[in-house]
This record gives sequence, C-alpha cells and structure tokens, in this order.
Amino acid sequence: MARKAVSQEIPEAKIRNAIWYLKNNKTKKFVCEFLGIAYNTKKLDTIIEDFHKRLEREAALKKNAKAKVFSEQEKKNIANAYLAGETQSAISKDNFISPQRVKNMLIEMGVPIRGRGKKSEAKVDHIIQDLDSVFKKGDKVFLAKFNGFGIIDTVFDEEYLEYLESGKQRYVETYRFKPDKNGMSGKYFEPAEGVHYEIYWTLPDGTDMKLRPMQTLRNRIMKTIEETGREYYLVWREGDEAAFYYFQRDQLYPIKVA
Repeated sequence: MARKAVSQEIPEAKIRNAIWYLKNNKTKKFVCEFLGIAYNTKKLDTIIEDFHKRLEREAALKKNAKAKVFSEQEKKNIANAYLAGETQSAISKDNFISPQRVKNMLIEMGVPIRGRGKKSEAKVDHIIQDLDSVFKKGDKVFLAKFNGFGIIDTVFDEEYLEYLESGKQRYVETYRFKPDKNGMSGKYFEPAEGVHYEIYWTLPDGTDMKLRPMQTLRNRIMKTIEETGREYYLVWREGDEAAFYYFQRDQLYPIKVA
C-alpha cells in the first residue's frame, strides 16, 4: 500500500503557519520543530511543495466543477449520500462545489433538507411524494418531524386488517368469582372483565391481544383507510429519544432517490 504524503499527515493550518514563518525569516530548524518533524531541509521543502501542488490541483478541480453539468445519475448519487447521513459540507468538499449548489441539487431531486438543530423540523415543502409507494417492515425512512431516521415496524393496511380479523376470541379466568350468600363477590354481583376474567384475541401466529385494544386498533385502521385512502405505520424512531410512533404515509420519506 502506497504511503501517504507527509504533507497530508500534517494539518493544513500548521503547514500554512510554517510557510508564514519562513516568509518572516524563521529558521528551517525552527519550522521543522514546529511541524513536529526531524530537522531535514529537503523534507521540509517537499512538504511545502506538495502542499502547493495540492492547492493547485484543488483549484483546478473547483474551476472545472463550477462549469460542470452534473448528470442525473450523479445528482442521484449526491442525493443518496445526503439521505444516508452525509452533510452538505462534506458532499460539497468531495465534489469541489459550493454547499449552496449541493442544496439546490437536493431540492431539485425532492430530498428533505435536514434542520440545523436537533429540535428543528426538516424542510419538505418542495417535495411532491409518490404516496402510492408503500413501505415495508424493516424499511428505513426519514422522519421530517423529528429531523431524523426511523425503521418501519408495522404496516397498517387492508392486508393487516384481514390478518387482524382472522384471529379467534379466547376467554381466560384470572380471579375466581366466589359469591357469598348475598350473591356478591366483594363488590361485584357478577364476574367483571379485567378483574375475574380477560378476553383475548389470538392471531394466527399465536400473538395474543386483549379484545378491546384489538377492536380499537381495527377501528382506527378502518377509519384511517376510509379517510385517507392509504395505510399508516408504526415506526421505531432511532436516536437518543428512540420510541415507537404512529405516522401517516405522507409524513414519511424514502432514504433513496428512485
């Protein structure tokens, strides 16, 4: 493996200071000590020469990039790099263009623009989504509201509704009802749900849900599909404040440009 040039191992700011010291008549021995290298005038000259050559190369690349017309695939690559977590500054540096030009490309490609602070919402006003595109369990998505990413846990659609309704009811006694001579068990005249028994809804995969929460979920799915014509999602929000959240389809954004 080729060894990196010494000038690339020394911070740019230090090399600039070293050049300034030499212009102000500091000795090469002093400058070598400042850079943290052994006293070697040839090596020092090489470091400074390599530095100037690199600046010339970067200036030429920036000049060419300024007039460059990026292809659709190159724009997609930039958009996907940003969606994967790269910053506009890092992308601009890699492509020798300004951060503003990167931002313009992202807007053109319909990419959410992340907010600057953790509590800031992403900018999405410029995006027209293909809402007919359905996410799947395990898909990574961008959450504009939280300015971060999430993972699809459950898709609540017609198919899930059918699956939910294919379960079976199961009665489970939790505390035996023992009536006294007056026909009461404590304060109860008859067995009470949630005290003496529970009614569960068992799904085909063996998952148990209490009947009432299942009915609430079923009604919510039916109402959402009826009102919006689309599915909604249970999403695991990633990051320091990780938790499950419910989202409508239009609140979620893909992390890859089609």
